[in-house]
Amino acid sequence: MKPLQAVGLGLVLLALGPADAEPGTFDPLPDPFGWLLILIGLHGLNAVLDPRRLPTLRFLGGLALVISVALVVPAVARWVDTEPALGWAADVPRFGFFALLCHQLSQAALRARSTGAASVFGMAALTLLFVLAAPPLAFGAEWTGVGPAGEVAAQAVQLALVVLCFVVAGRAWAGAPPAPDPAGSASDASS
Repeated sequence: MKPLQAVGLGLVLLALGPADAEPGTFDPLPDPFGWLLILIGLHGLNAVLDPRRLPTLRFLGGLALVISVALVVPAVARWVDTEPALGWAADVPRFGFFALLCHQLSQAALRARSTGAASVFGMAALTLLFVLAAPPLAFGAEWTGVGPAGEVAAQAVQLALVVLCFVVAGRAWAGAPPAPDPAGSASDASS
């Protein structure tokens, strides 16, 4: 599996929630499995990402994994849901991880002169920064219109990331292994 395919599949598992919308409902596909896949994908991206940013990515991903393990317990999920600030704090590592990952993928695409992918990942990173800033602006500054916009942006950017991960997964700058040389395999078959 290519690294970004693992990240995309992990994002799909994160997006799949319990059928019941009540907070604290047991999730049969808990987020920790999604985070494990994402961290496996991150390991495969080591060669293409800035090594100075990898410790931060690993820390944010590990913290998001720990939080997702805690939120599998229905009582903890209900407790976090009682206060909007707690819900936001629980989401900071998640969205911070994806914002930094998108920025790093944008830089990798730019180094490979794939300007379209660099632009799209750059826009995703900026959208994720808005998602991180929306709750404090909505609740702290009482900018009521920012809250719903942040929620819509969060859902849209996560969906876009799933698609982006699968679309660019085969590119070398995205950590894909090099394709086998068809000419080399033909000469191997003839000998």
